[in-house]
Amino acid sequence: MTWLNFLLVPYTAKHAIIPQTQVATQKGVQTRDVMGYLAGIKCYAERHKQPVYALQRDQMKGFDYLSPDGFYDAIRAYGLPASIIELDKAAQSNTVCTPRTAFGPAQSIIVDGLTKQGGAMSPVKATLTTSLGHRYLDDLAMSDPGTLVMRSHNAEKGVTHQPSDRVCVRATMVEATDDSYLFATTLPTLQKFCLEMERFHAYVVDDPGTRFQGLQDFIRKFVFPKFAVRTPITLMAKITQQNIISRCRALLSIQPIKQSDAATLDRQIAAKVHALSGFPYAPNTAILTLPISMHGIGFPSVARINAGICIEGIARDLNHHIPAYRDMARLTLADWTCSINGCVFPLDGTGLNRDFSHYHKRLPAAWIVAQKLMSSLSPKLSLRLTDASHIYRGEVSLAHACNILSEIRRLPVPNGHALRSLSTKGVQHLKDVGSWTVICKLPPSSRNCNKRLWASDGSMQPASSGIGDKKSITAAVTGAKTLTLKVVGRNASIMHGELMGLIAGLILSNTEDESSCLFSDHLNSVRFVEDVRSSIDQESRMRNMNGRGHSQDTDIASLLNNDADHFAVSSQRAISTTPIAPIPTFTMDEFTFYRENDGWIESNIRAFIDYFLARAASENLAIGHRQRMATWLYDPRPPPLYPYTRATAAYSALVQLYARSGQLATAEGLKQKGQGSDDGCRYGCNAIEDPYHIFVECRRFEALRREATEGVEKRTKARILDKGLEEARFASLLAAAKLLFSDSVDIWPLQYSAYYLGHVPPLDGHVPPDAFDDRLTRERFLHNVHADWHLAAVRLASRIFGTVQREMAKRAGFEEGRGGKYRRR
Repeated sequence: MTWLNFLLVPYTAKHAIIPQTQVATQKGVQTRDVMGYLAGIKCYAERHKQPVYALQRDQMKGFDYLSPDGFYDAIRAYGLPASIIELDKAAQSNTVCTPRTAFGPAQSIIVDGLTKQGGAMSPVKATLTTSLGHRYLDDLAMSDPGTLVMRSHNAEKGVTHQPSDRVCVRATMVEATDDSYLFATTLPTLQKFCLEMERFHAYVVDDPGTRFQGLQDFIRKFVFPKFAVRTPITLMAKITQQNIISRCRALLSIQPIKQSDAATLDRQIAAKVHALSGFPYAPNTAILTLPISMHGIGFPSVARINAGICIEGIARDLNHHIPAYRDMARLTLADWTCSINGCVFPLDGTGLNRDFSHYHKRLPAAWIVAQKLMSSLSPKLSLRLTDASHIYRGEVSLAHACNILSEIRRLPVPNGHALRSLSTKGVQHLKDVGSWTVICKLPPSSRNCNKRLWASDGSMQPASSGIGDKKSITAAVTGAKTLTLKVVGRNASIMHGELMGLIAGLILSNTEDESSCLFSDHLNSVRFVEDVRSSIDQESRMRNMNGRGHSQDTDIASLLNNDADHFAVSSQRAISTTPIAPIPTFTMDEFTFYRENDGWIESNIRAFIDYFLARAASENLAIGHRQRMATWLYDPRPPPLYPYTRATAAYSALVQLYARSGQLATAEGLKQKGQGSDDGCRYGCNAIEDPYHIFVECRRFEALRREATEGVEKRTKARILDKGLEEARFASLLAAAKLLFSDSVDIWPLQYSAYYLGHVPPLDGHVPPDAFDDRLTRERFLHNVHADWHLAAVRLASRIFGTVQREMAKRAGFEEGRGGKYRRR
């Protein structure tokens, strides 16, 4: 039965046996796709002022020990082999079932001819059975005037501004495994459909408010486990990720919420974390949810997750592989563009400047949130149409073109009377006015390349560039001729350079000579090209060969690959004059994301959104806040993960959260919040007791700072000796280590120490580049030194503030209990 299921599921998908709006066993369809489709229907009714009646119904599942006769009827109706029926009957014959009770297993019973729950064939048997009712309902709806048939505003007027206006969607039933909706435009039609269907429990559609209330209640009722000691923040982060965020992500993928509501959920989670911390004042939620690499604590963010789901969802809807979902989304987009936004595309260019928050009932809520988020990024994120050939063919109405020129270019255009006069004469589209033709057709340029051997390679600088880093990518192909190209866009990677070189090489080597060969050191791409181009006799597999890159061998493959690598790297020095590689947009989805500086974005858009929203939050925190989060002033290397993710007590990470938030309970902070009358140092220093004074100046902790300084100096010296380096060449670095915990004009950008905030002074100027054999070794050394200094800094800060907490608690009449908890004497 498992083998039958393995073959039957793809067969039903290939031949479209399962209705498009039936979700179960439909390959590649998720619950959010159904929710998007239902949201489109709801918004269509609002936009067109069209009454739409929906009936909720429930149907028995095909794996709840139902009679399999419906499945057999489906096999016969769809013309599938009768042997499937015989096989299923044999599998369901005389099945032994053992009921389990509270008192143990009961006596076994024999069940004959019923589908077993959890069997391999259960899902497909259920969907094939219920699909008969779905098909029957579609047949009834074909001739019923009350059937819901959806077209754009322009299509209803008999005008087609763009190809999307030709889309027509008929919605009769949307079906999950055992849940479904029936649709009609009149009550008599709905009553007619209802004769064949049953009711099922309600489920809200396109209602972000209800989803927010549900998530808010869930987080409010969630209780962190209690321990004898205070819960470490590292454990709280893991519990939040596994128990709270996992559920929120699953529910948000079905129905996203407003971004402001998602931020409220983040604050609600932060409040629960704060309640377990033992600190008096709440921390900054943005710092708590900021990635560790951006000087945050690394908690997951519901707001960023919600943003990624919304933006990914709108592209998924418009590019969906199931026509019903795709057509519904494009019909909604057509009305959004022409009926609501004056023919201006709302997801690109000037269309992103408008706020559609007050169109919540006329447009899907997730789309409105996505459009607003896309416009909030700097630069803005666009969702562009990659295939605009309908404009070349003239399949755009004159009214549509005039509206665009009037709204965007502010150019004078013919008025409505002129357009209506032209329409009466049959002139409605651009193709009715004229067409584009090529005056002089040029034949393809000849490639008289007699040589048969070619090689390609790619280059990226810097080699370790991340998703948001500036980078330079080049591709080179060499052989009878040499060509270098640059791949533009920050979202590109070295893979794009390698593939562009391969594409150029395959084009140039595509001669009539069957023995021509393209060498590349990118083995995966070579194997892929071989699989695509190989014939049955395998002869052509020998024409695309892998060669060892950066090899000292003298064979022809290695020499050619070295030449290609040389040209790819050398072109980096003349990147401004290197021609731009043509971007093959014809291979992309019809709607693909694009952003200035980043180019076309085909990678994981959720990861892209998460990174840039986090970076925007980091840049906002760097402004003001007494420069506590101004990370651009200090060493740019990321801190080590251990104290924030794996430390047992993790008190250092907790102190960092409140120190970076400016919420430590110092005398100055107590006075500002009305809980103290004196902001002077409580240890007798003649100074205001703020965090800087406590950690850098206070004489009470001079011994701790001196001890930590000696440890940093010793560790740094050990790093130098372990690498076999001359200590004399690193005198500047050792001198900086001595000043890490004190003010210094020489090492600290603002002249005062900020070690207690987890900052490390810039290190590059203290480490001579010529002391290392290569750049990578030097970077590893700097990374290790940064990690050592950061760990020493946060540990010293936690020791100092831990002492402050203990001594101030004792003065207030408290005594320390187990796990760092205090109680009154």
